[in-house]
Amino acid sequence: MTSNWMTIRVQLEDGGTAEMRYPPGRLMLVGPHHTFRELANAINAAFARWDLSHLHEFELGDGRRIGLPDDEFDEPEYACLDDTTLTITEVLTKGDSFTFVF
Repeated sequence: MTSNWMTIRVQLEDGGTAEMRYPPGRLMLVGPHHTFRELANAINAAFARWDLSHLHEFELGDGRRIGLPDDEFDEPEYACLDDTTLTITEVLTKGDSFTFVF
């Protein structure tokens, strides 16, 4: 029986004004039914983020964006796939990279 679980390495790339010689990172274990919203919540918890009122989005290597869809932005370049319904294993495969912006 094969496992659909995957390990995702999350690493902070930008600390705002802070220069990070060794950027902090976390390993996240993601199951086959976890959504991108659940991953966003897990990342926020793992890095002890307290300002959870900010919007967030994932940008995949192929340019697709996953986050909170907004009806006010009808242009395709602003289109965002729904992070509450799309599961991680539907989209990502081993070796894929993405950016999480909050």
